[in-house]
Amino acid sequence: MGLKEKLLENKRLNEENQEKVAQQHSQASYELGYNDSLDQDVDYSKLYDPFVKKYADIQLNLQNNTSDNPAFDRKYAESIVNSVSVIQNALENILSNVEIWTPAVQKAGMMGGVDLMGTPQSRYRAMNIFADDLKGVIDIVADNGDINRLAYDLYDDLGFVERIYLNKLNKLSESQDMFISIPDTNQENMDFKLLSTEIFEQEKVGENPVLTGGVTENYRKTDKNGELIVEEEVLSNGDIQQFYVIDKEAIGNSMQFNTEMDKISSGILGSYEGFDEVVAFNNNILATVTDHYLHPAKALNKQQQKRFQEDYKKWFLEKEIGKRFPMGEPQSPQPKEQPAELNPELQEEAAATLMQ
Repeated sequence: MGLKEKLLENKRLNEENQEKVAQQHSQASYELGYNDSLDQDVDYSKLYDPFVKKYADIQLNLQNNTSDNPAFDRKYAESIVNSVSVIQNALENILSNVEIWTPAVQKAGMMGGVDLMGTPQSRYRAMNIFADDLKGVIDIVADNGDINRLAYDLYDDLGFVERIYLNKLNKLSESQDMFISIPDTNQENMDFKLLSTEIFEQEKVGENPVLTGGVTENYRKTDKNGELIVEEEVLSNGDIQQFYVIDKEAIGNSMQFNTEMDKISSGILGSYEGFDEVVAFNNNILATVTDHYLHPAKALNKQQQKRFQEDYKKWFLEKEIGKRFPMGEPQSPQPKEQPAELNPELQEEAAATLMQ
């Protein structure tokens, strides 16, 4: 299976996970007689019971000077105490991720939404369990009995979902979220259009300029004689609408377009050192036009960064600019001219001529 197929398959699995969440939400009103909590509370006492006894034994040995290795025991006891703050930080970090999870899911696969292709489907399921959107169980464990290797183990009705180490979670949350979202350049794209009065047609509504959706005369397609190319379309009511064709090639060759597009795409590349968000933007947004996919969790080399910027321009020309724009108001079709009727004498004369 190639990269594209793997990414599309992962997207399909994540969409299935979200459909499962939607099904559980739709059933909620029919299950008023059942407990409304979807996930089971974490049993911290189960985790700490053996460590509390161990901590008490260490303190007793230290006080009685019976410890075989006082330095090690002090460090171990300190680790048990510090683990409480590790768990507290992890809970805060999970909560902050859950708060932005729902709005990101609502725009999944789009700008500002969750990366459906690059987010592992196990993480997608785990986030829904943390958000109490999917039935599941969250256990906390000390890997191999090591208090310094605390982890959440998550399960749903299909079985084990994912293990998340708390120290890794806390370290990751210093720089980014538990999941990857797609950068939103909608505002930058709109600002570019509003400022590019040489290219994009505007009209004033009150005190504010508003884009019409059309382009200025220099960026409308003409024929070899320099005449404006006009297309016509019959509307559902029978009226005829004329359109001019937008010259995307001319826009793509303009210095202003290339300069501003490079600024926007450079902004995406420069804001994310790990390139995760850049890859997410490429695979979910740009690849819909270019069919060029990138590996998640891999930084882009210089050549890939340059390709990303060029692909951003291709995508913008295809998706952010229309192919044609209406000219004026729709017109009623002109009635066809009826042939003039011959008077009776001329009709008889014509008939006699044909008979001869």
